[in-house]
Amino acid sequence: MADSTTHQTAKTQYVNGPNDSTKYAYRRFGNANTTAPPVLFLIHFRGTMDFWDPLLINTIAATRPVILLDQSGVGKPAELDVFGFSMGGYVTQMVALDAPAKLGTSGPNIRRLVLAGTGTSAGEGIEPNTQERAGQVTKHATVPEPRYDNCFYWIFFHPNSETSQAAGKAWWKRIHERDESTSGEPRSNAVSWQYADQGAGLKAMAGAQQIWLDPAQVADGAFERFGELKDTPVLIGQGVDDYMIPTSQSVVMQQRLPDARLFLYPDSGHAFLYQFAEEFGKTVVSFLDAGLKASLWSGRI
Repeated sequence: MADSTTHQTAKTQYVNGPNDSTKYAYRRFGNANTTAPPVLFLIHFRGTMDFWDPLLINTIAATRPVILLDQSGVGKPAELDVFGFSMGGYVTQMVALDAPAKLGTSGPNIRRLVLAGTGTSAGEGIEPNTQERAGQVTKHATVPEPRYDNCFYWIFFHPNSETSQAAGKAWWKRIHERDESTSGEPRSNAVSWQYADQGAGLKAMAGAQQIWLDPAQVADGAFERFGELKDTPVLIGQGVDDYMIPTSQSVVMQQRLPDARLFLYPDSGHAFLYQFAEEFGKTVVSFLDAGLKASLWSGRI
């Protein structure tokens, strides 16, 4: 990696929004000696930048610049690839669909998408989760202090698989490699940690997700607009049995999107990308490198 900075050591930077009323946190690092465009990473429900797996992120950052983001709104690269995990995958779909119309020539060209452990908005063939699993997801995902033993062991990794659980514990250990001793910054907690904000952040995310999944809101979602992405290659990755977002949704997405390929990973669920961090990271790099021209991107955020 040309830049020796890693996920564990990168400094958090801040930029003000258009009206200066909102401050956005981000980290930018990775290989700067490349013509590849940067990859923007959008995190899951209640997640922050510190929940990304360093093994996955550093694998990709070795080949190109990466941008980790708690909220959207950083920079204006000429070309951009976007990687969305879980709820971040919902956002990724809408960024690709709406950025051209809303930003015009002043915005980036969204070149390629990676959709990991995610689904899409309501539409024909999109099956919702079972009531039993949906209830368990809500129970585990809304605890005041999300940790591995009370939250992620169930919603991210298969609770009855020794292999998956071992991978989950290894991920939990890796994400704690970034702390004050490595980065000079304290680790950030999950959104609405201990409900210090009276659960406002959690409720806002849950509300947005409900609208996304509401069949009455189809016109505001992505599913019916997938045809607009005819010039956007998409990589879909998913665990063979995702407890949070049914794996069947990934299959339907692959069939519906004009230029999509699907990778399913064995003995894994929602967080397959952390269970197979290096393998999936290399798959992502190969996908993003495909069709890359030497003069494709030379700007910098």
